[in-house]
Amino acid sequence: MHPSIVFLFATAVVFVNGQGIPIKTCPPGEHSVLYCPRVEEPSCVNSDVNNLPTTLGACDIPDCFCDVPTVRNLKTGKCIPVSEC
Repeated sequence: MHPSIVFLFATAVVFVNGQGIPIKTCPPGEHSVLYCPRVEEPSCVNSDVNNLPTTLGACDIPDCFCDVPTVRNLKTGKCIPVSEC
């Protein structure tokens, strides 16, 4: 195969792979989410993920949400079972 074709193919692969979905490195018990429009994280105050936040933010910024079946304790910032709210 011609070297310039190999170079173009390799460049295309790197370019396409670099267009991945942005993710956030989250602590254990949490996972990265990217909602557009952004939604509120389930918490002790609001356990429904479908509610829109009171202020709209950028769509391309990932967040960390607690793994199901836990929710965010807004006072401590920790993920806890709903029964401990």
